Order: sequence, then structure tokens, then C-alpha cells
Amino acid sequence: MNLKLSGILIVLLLLCAPFSSYFAQTPLSSQISTMFENLRKASNDDERFILHNELKILVRETLADSSESLSDLFAQWPAGIATAGRGNELVTVISWNSERQDRTQDYGAFVIYGFDKSGQFENLKWTELIHDRNEDPKDESRSYRVDDWPGAIYYDLILTHDGKTPVYTLLGWEGGNGQITRKIMETMIISNDLIRIGVPYLNRPEGIRKRHVLEYSDALQATLRYEPDNNRIVLDQLAPSDPSLAGATAFYGPTMAYDAYVWKGGKWEFFSNISVRNSKDKERNRPYNASGN
Repeated sequence: MNLKLSGILIVLLLLCAPFSSYFAQTPLSSQISTMFENLRKASNDDERFILHNELKILVRETLADSSESLSDLFAQWPAGIATAGRGNELVTVISWNSERQDRTQDYGAFVIYGFDKSGQFENLKWTELIHDRNEDPKDESRSYRVDDWPGAIYYDLILTHDGKTPVYTLLGWEGGNGQITRKIMETMIISNDLIRIGVPYLNRPEGIRKRHVLEYSDALQATLRYEPDNNRIVLDQLAPSDPSLAGATAFYGPTMAYDAYVWKGGKWEFFSNISVRNSKDKERNRPYNASGN
């Protein structure tokens, strides 16, 4: 082990040991705000690594604490938080990222579940998702365990049912790098306290998939949103700014045509070229593939 890495690990151990006593008298909202601010201001990747792990420790300790602290955590969380279900089907996912100097991302997340029938916190369970930077976030055929999660910030969670099995669909943002950004749709099931992410519930023309990934220019935005009134997930069709750039996703953006997934028969069925009314997206961007109109 090199001296630099060894120094980091020593600092982490020192941080972990007094963590509870150091913050014991500080309101949780202040702790969270301070940690995110410190993470944002981190001057290098080594410092960012330490602060990222401090935040994990805070979340773990809060989840192990009283229901009152957990309510505060949910209320004050400034990054990704998504909730779906009621009673014992209630699930909340909190997530966040820290951006390295090379513009790639590190992620943290916790899946909180096992509430009782009235949705109270006393009997809850939780699982930490461990970000694996070696996983390919573009792979739509993979399922993931909690210790090889490819990472995302989740902003929405949708509950559907396959028979009696609750199926949770996560919509997330993945920061990619300085050239591309991704939006991700993936399903999750919880069975006997085991969490599986990327379950074969996406029925596409080319076959069943476990995830859907939109990859596009970092300078643009793309739609991936749930419309509860229509029971569907709407997503942008993407295209390169010029046909000669096909395959180079750093030059991809919205075309103002849309696809959708609709939950039917225990699967998300894919529909192409759907009609989207009263969409704010038309005000957001002009069609990226302007030459194709």
C-alpha cells in the first residue's frame, strides 16, 4: 500500500471513531447542510473521498437512530430522494453524488424499506448501495447486486405490481463525464431483504431489457419522467446533431419526438412516437436535430 493511500485510510479511521460524539450536539439539518457544502468545496479528490465517506457514516448512524431522526433526514435531504408505496410496501431511496476533478462521478445511496402497515419507522430496514466504478452504466442487459451498483441519483420511484410482487421503477440521473450525461430507468425488487436492481421488466421491440439508458450531450437536457395520469414513463428520442455523428453520443440531443413505457400485463411495454400534450419540453429546447425537420 502506498503512503498516500495509507494516509487517507488513517484519516478515515480517525474520522469514523469520534463521529457520533463530534456531531452529537449539532442538529441533523445543520450536519447535512455542512457536509454537502464541504463536499461541494472540496479542493481535490482525496479530500472529496473522505467527505463522501463521512456522509455515508452520517446516514448509517441516522438510520440506526430513532424514527424522529429519520423524519428529519427525509425532510432535510438536499440531493436525490424518491418514495413510493404505502404501509409495508413503502420504500424510500436517498442518493447523492460527488464529482471528481476529471468530471466523473462517485455515488452513494440507501434503500429504506420494511416499514410496518401504517408506514411507521420503528421496524424499518435499510440497505446501502455500493457504487462500483468498474461497472458499465450503459449496459441494459445487466442485473446488479447492492455491492456492484453502477450508480445514479434517483429523482423518482414508481410502484407497480406483477401479480402480488411489488415492482419499483427508479428514474435517475447519471453525470457521466464532461462530455455526456445519462438518464436511467431501471426496475428493483426486494425479496426476503435482498435487493435486486435491473430486473427484466422492460419489454422492448428487440426483446426484454433490464434498464433503459439515455446518453446525450452534457450541454443539453433530456426528458425521462413519469406521468401518473397516463400511467406511463415518457422519454425523449435522441439523435445526433448531424447524421455523420451517429454513434457519438456526446453530440446527441432531443428531437422533440417521444417514446413511452406503459405498465401492462406485468411489464413496461414500449411505445414509439407517442403524443405528448402541454409539454414544457418544447419551451426548454429547440429540436437538436434541426436539419432533420
